[in-house]
Amino acid sequence: MASVSDKIEFRVLIKDGDSYYYILKLERHKSETFGFVPGAGFHFTEHQSGEAHIQAEKNEGRPSEGIPIAITTGEAGPPCGSGFRHETPKGLGRSSLITDLLVLTASLDSEYQKYHRNVEGCFIIDKALLPDNTSFVHIGLWYVPSRNEASFWFNNKDIPECLLYKVTQCEPQIWAFAKPFA
Repeated sequence: MASVSDKIEFRVLIKDGDSYYYILKLERHKSETFGFVPGAGFHFTEHQSGEAHIQAEKNEGRPSEGIPIAITTGEAGPPCGSGFRHETPKGLGRSSLITDLLVLTASLDSEYQKYHRNVEGCFIIDKALLPDNTSFVHIGLWYVPSRNEASFWFNNKDIPECLLYKVTQCEPQIWAFAKPFA
């Protein structure tokens, strides 16, 4: 994995049987964070300045039907440019939400891209570990300072280890979790 100053990236996949579905790619370049949702036609950006926004992809046309996904961008502060300003991860004293996604699980095969590459280093949400009545999965991405992991657990209770992924090679760390909903 990359050093603290290098690029950090990982993908979030949902495994259904033998197939993997590509939900999100998260990249962190020094103090800037990017979240790409394949096929959605947009990405989330959080700049070092504290400005955060969701922006249409320049190289893609808008999807004709879209994919069944919802995304939020964390704690909103005052308007700033095309987005809003919020606390930057540098020197963070408590855990802070990067983004939340809500992903429908009933139509993975018809709605999401299959992932055919190496799954090492990916956060894999195994659908077989979710309750049978799960209709969507809440995926949360957080900055978690190593000196205050308790602030993450205060906000995110009862996350089982099999649905938690930690990138500890950067500070603050980046943690991802999945929570099933009926």
